[in-house]
Amino acid sequence: MRSTLKYIFSVLLLTYGAAAFGQVGKYAPTSIRIGADPGTLGYMVFSEKRNFFEVEAEMDIDRFFVVADYGVSSFDLNEDSYTYENDGSYLRLGADINFMDKDPDQNVAFFGLRYAMSSFKDQLDYNTSAIIQSEIGWPSGLESVENDKVSANWYEMVAGIKIRIVKQLYFGFTARFKLKLDVERTDSLRPYYVPGFGKHINNSAFGFNYYVSYKLPFRKKQVYIENDKVIEKKGNK
Repeated sequence: MRSTLKYIFSVLLLTYGAAAFGQVGKYAPTSIRIGADPGTLGYMVFSEKRNFFEVEAEMDIDRFFVVADYGVSSFDLNEDSYTYENDGSYLRLGADINFMDKDPDQNVAFFGLRYAMSSFKDQLDYNTSAIIQSEIGWPSGLESVENDKVSANWYEMVAGIKIRIVKQLYFGFTARFKLKLDVERTDSLRPYYVPGFGKHINNSAFGFNYYVSYKLPFRKKQVYIENDKVIEKKGNK
């Protein structure tokens, strides 16, 4: 997973450099936007169960965005009769289409698709006397089951907005419909939680993220009409 992330950001940086010095065209990348979910701070401070940190990078190509998200996650349940621990990371890759590509303020309203994958480990520790009726006098004992290397993948349909706050700083949100979850390499324990997806109750789920992001432009973005005629240049710089 980490090697994949390094590869993605290497491609983004190489494309950034090539676009910065290359020939201008309609489908030449014009900027990279990098952001993070500020909601992670709330989970870190107030949640005893879930902690995660997620970053997003997207490349602007005409009215499209090529997007990569990466996050790390932990989930813990501590009850009287059992504890459950889950740690891992996740990656999403996909593309968005911008329905406000001619907006002079460069605000964004988008719809897109993602392919997501997750890698994690989890462990359940439980007291046997709590699982079997205590009145029969079953001896108390601590048992443990775990999955060491679990992989999961799913698809997402996403929609959201990004509003320009000041200069190159943006704030927005993404709503997600996650579907077709597939979990592999589990042994005797069915994972209760999948990083990036959520609770493994069904094979579909809804999700929501806020993002604060900063745009790194390397040329002014041109607006085209019929026959690829340039009618306006937006002030990226």
